[in-house]
Amino acid sequence: MGTRLWPYSRAQRPKQFHAMAGSRTMIQDAVERIAPIAAAEDVFVSTGTAAEEVVREQLPQLPRDHLIVEPALRNTGPAVGLECALLEARYPGCTVASLGSDHYIGRPEAFCRILEAAAEAAEREPDYLFTVGVKPTRAETGYGYIRKGPALCTARGEQVFEVNGFTEKPDAGRARVYVDSGEYLWNSNMFVWKAATVLSLFERYHPDIFAILERIRDAVGSPDEREVIAREYVRLPDISVDHAIIEPADRVATLEADLQWGDIGSWAALTDVLPTDDEGNLFAGQVLSLDTRDTTAYGPSGKLIALIGVQDLVVVDTADALLVCRKDQAQRVREVAERLRSEQAYEKYR
Repeated sequence: MGTRLWPYSRAQRPKQFHAMAGSRTMIQDAVERIAPIAAAEDVFVSTGTAAEEVVREQLPQLPRDHLIVEPALRNTGPAVGLECALLEARYPGCTVASLGSDHYIGRPEAFCRILEAAAEAAEREPDYLFTVGVKPTRAETGYGYIRKGPALCTARGEQVFEVNGFTEKPDAGRARVYVDSGEYLWNSNMFVWKAATVLSLFERYHPDIFAILERIRDAVGSPDEREVIAREYVRLPDISVDHAIIEPADRVATLEADLQWGDIGSWAALTDVLPTDDEGNLFAGQVLSLDTRDTTAYGPSGKLIALIGVQDLVVVDTADALLVCRKDQAQRVREVAERLRSEQAYEKYR
């Protein structure tokens, strides 16, 4: 939903459908970067009903039956389950790369290499789930971490490691220890796996979810497919794929990637992936600054933003809303989005 990037990212058009780090939108970038290894007929997009039309608008080359529409928001567990049920029914034995559309990747060629290596590893070790681990560049507290275990195999020259555990967003001290040890990678939440393996893990750990996915899979290709998905999907619980199958699974592996990767999750995080000026400022739009340091100013509205003698700020000006906050408070922008959802008077700003 991109709530920490309000007011640019809104409920009806979240961050994936904006050009946050270039001329193309993030979802267009996500498809373009895998074009060397994935033809149009190999690309599917999973999204909610609210975004169905904007996906078709921004990806006109996507075949109509390659849009997987989730009838309700049920978190990443059911979303992954649905895509694997549909794809396994259409292409038995298929390998799926499940990739978010809200990442910045500065080295797309290295990314494609890692995906091909993971796909080869999945053919050799089909019972494993493979996650793309990113070599950390700093002690970041906003990301999850993967602890590397012993080597599992080598695929296309890339070493594949067993996973010895996951840690979600450690404090600064632990993050520094993790980075210094060389044993940990950032968790990018991008995966490669056999669709059948994912479904078997749902059967083992969440048989109630699996039963629903089975009913959906059985309907694929029938005249009732969309009706069955609409009826059954809303019965699924709200659970992340990490909690549902990845954390309890006993066969999880990771590949270490140097991708110039960034999760554009907040306004403060933009400076992780976009260049700043000599004073540490990141400006987009019409910005005039005097004695300003370490400030991000985003002006898609076209109005002039004038800054005088400020430091460590985020300023975002859109046609109908203005955000001003300290950089170290940028994560709290999601609280604004939550408040907007809870109060009817603010409905038009959601």
